[in-house]
Amino acid sequence: MNILDKIGNTPLLKLNKINNVPGVDIYAKCEFMNPGGSIKDRMALRMIQGAESRGDLKMGGTIIDQSTGNTGPALAFVGAVKGYRVKLFMPAQLSSSYNPADRIKIAKLYGCEVTAVDLEEYIPDAVELSDVERAAAFVAIRMKYCFDFQENDPSVWWANQLCNPDNAAAHRDGTGAEILEGMGGEIDAWVASVGTGGTLLGAAQALQEANPALKISGVLPEDDQRIEWVRSGFVQKYLERFGMPRMKFLIEDILDRDILDNVITVPNEDAKRMADRLCKEEGLFCGISSGANVYAALQLAKNMPEGSRIATVLVDRRDRYFAEYPNEHYVV
Repeated sequence: MNILDKIGNTPLLKLNKINNVPGVDIYAKCEFMNPGGSIKDRMALRMIQGAESRGDLKMGGTIIDQSTGNTGPALAFVGAVKGYRVKLFMPAQLSSSYNPADRIKIAKLYGCEVTAVDLEEYIPDAVELSDVERAAAFVAIRMKYCFDFQENDPSVWWANQLCNPDNAAAHRDGTGAEILEGMGGEIDAWVASVGTGGTLLGAAQALQEANPALKISGVLPEDDQRIEWVRSGFVQKYLERFGMPRMKFLIEDILDRDILDNVITVPNEDAKRMADRLCKEEGLFCGISSGANVYAALQLAKNMPEGSRIATVLVDRRDRYFAEYPNEHYVV
């Protein structure tokens, strides 16, 4: 047994103090209690195991991906335990005030190499693009970096979190299955940040087996338009422009399956206040995106019939936002 065996089987807790909607229960899966500190431990392990089983990743190999969030530290953590080198590509320019310094430090402490990509070097007219197109272009540039590294070195494996079906499978077979067990199969709604699409989609697949009428809500920050950069086709446009093959994003899978009943956009201040309350009132030391999920779950609860049961996730630890304190920013 090693530390990777402790990934998953996190506590599922009923929120007792924050929930002010009579007759509706809200349950939170405490994913920040994974050994690497976030829900991304699950997908990092599953994606790496999948690559190993297919022969895409062999001992002595290098794992790469682009990340500004929890995937980077998670890949670095799992990669370190398994003996792989890990290299991450981060944007030199960010589209918001979000500061990923703490997550970069965590990844580096696991031995990860982090490279900043100057996005404007590749799209000098980026300031003239719409916000949606600019975001899509910047994602495509970082994906191009990863693609080229993998193509030029057979020892390199690109995790490709945005498109890797093992991402969703980790939450179908893990997170979703555990929520079902913890709630005795009785669940009426599932609320989660859109993110890469893996958590939202994968857990929904498991939960819908128990309740085909399950209500599914995706959660987004005010300044994050990732559904639109996929739906608009901009990200595929730039992948093609950079000479890359078409790739199927997990968010495309969500849109194709039409699983979302609604998308709840959460203002940053509301996400932060809820994260503060989760710490002070429930004793749950979770981050800003966790606050957003709970805020959204409470909004949904107001429109659910009495007796309903809602599940959501607390995705990471609060100390991953200390570089921004006291003005932490909600991103996915």
